[in-house]
Amino acid sequence: MRNRTSSQFRASFGVTAALVAGLLWPAEVSGAPSAHFSRTSVLFGYVSRGVASPVEPVFVTNAGDADLVIASLVISGTQAGDFLLGGTCAPQTPLRPNDRCRIDVVMQPVTPPGRNVGATLTVQSNAASPSTDIALSGHVDPVLTGPTILPSPEWLDFAAQPVQSASPPLTLLVTNATPLTLSLQQFALVGGDAGDFSMTSDCAPPQSVVRNQSCTATIVFTPQVPGPRSTELAVQMSYQSADSFIRYSITGFGGAGGASKVTVAEYYNAALDHYFITWLPAEQQNLDAGNTPTRWNRTGQSFQAYLGAAAGASPVCRFYLPPQFGDSHFFGRGISECNATGQQYPAFMLEEPAFMHVVLPIAGMCPSGTTPVYRVFSNRPDANHRYMVDRAIRDQMVGRGWLAEGDGPDLVVMCAP
Repeated sequence: MRNRTSSQFRASFGVTAALVAGLLWPAEVSGAPSAHFSRTSVLFGYVSRGVASPVEPVFVTNAGDADLVIASLVISGTQAGDFLLGGTCAPQTPLRPNDRCRIDVVMQPVTPPGRNVGATLTVQSNAASPSTDIALSGHVDPVLTGPTILPSPEWLDFAAQPVQSASPPLTLLVTNATPLTLSLQQFALVGGDAGDFSMTSDCAPPQSVVRNQSCTATIVFTPQVPGPRSTELAVQMSYQSADSFIRYSITGFGGAGGASKVTVAEYYNAALDHYFITWLPAEQQNLDAGNTPTRWNRTGQSFQAYLGAAAGASPVCRFYLPPQFGDSHFFGRGISECNATGQQYPAFMLEEPAFMHVVLPIAGMCPSGTTPVYRVFSNRPDANHRYMVDRAIRDQMVGRGWLAEGDGPDLVVMCAP
């Protein structure tokens, strides 16, 4: 999250200069799942016939705000029989928002030596893009009949880490398991979110790697943004005029699993009869100091929200409504409502797609451990919304002519931690 400047306080600059009619706010929101894949191709390098390669994982993260359900995992192609599947992505088992599972892929060739092999792993799900193909490729070793280049562990997966904060280091050893001396040609982090990972190593190309010698990769994860992050360690070793290209999975999650929380404070402007909420310290300081054309005061009302991505939570976007729409702000809950608002009102200015994170209600009910948040709409030309956790206050606002919005019989709009 970035700090706002004074230009973001446009809602306090005066009463709206124009009238607008017909503002329609979604009264019911259904979340949408979104499948994020840590990689869309897997390169196994040289593998001996009949020998199982190290596991190459593909992490699937639900980056949406409704349950993601994987319907099927299917390997197809002429050499489909050279690859095996395992892992934790069980078909028909729902993944909650920001949860993830792992598809383990192994190459165990039945194809004769000396040939390139390839296949396609197709993942079907209920995401908006329901089908994703992952390319699988390797080469059946024409020389060796045993293991070649082995990693320990087989991949690196960092624990959830706060954004812009460096993790403890993890180490990956890549060992020459052949009886030959190999020539190291490449040993580097490549592709994906490589900028979120840094590496030091005792191996630097070009150099020779003898039998049972290891190259050590010490890697630190510093996520730049919330959510799933990934890259690969690319290793190229040569022997007997052959080049073996292998890529090992390096993954992490930015945002410490949403463990960090913020307090969202409410302000009221009597001159405008407008309400405004913010958790940003810079905005709160300016409002408290009166550095606005008309005065905003704290109401004493507040609620909690997640600062970053959290398991089971959805982003809350923040729009600025220009004067002809109310000279105000709107906080949309979830990807569906945010996208619908932007499409229906292209003149609205999206200030932040993920201003904070909350849990969406299911059929108007908040899960255990969360607090219902209510939303009311002024139903006036100078459009304004108010957000609160006190139902009695919500009912008072309705008595003043404001419209209650939300899901279920109690009209709950979101759930605060």
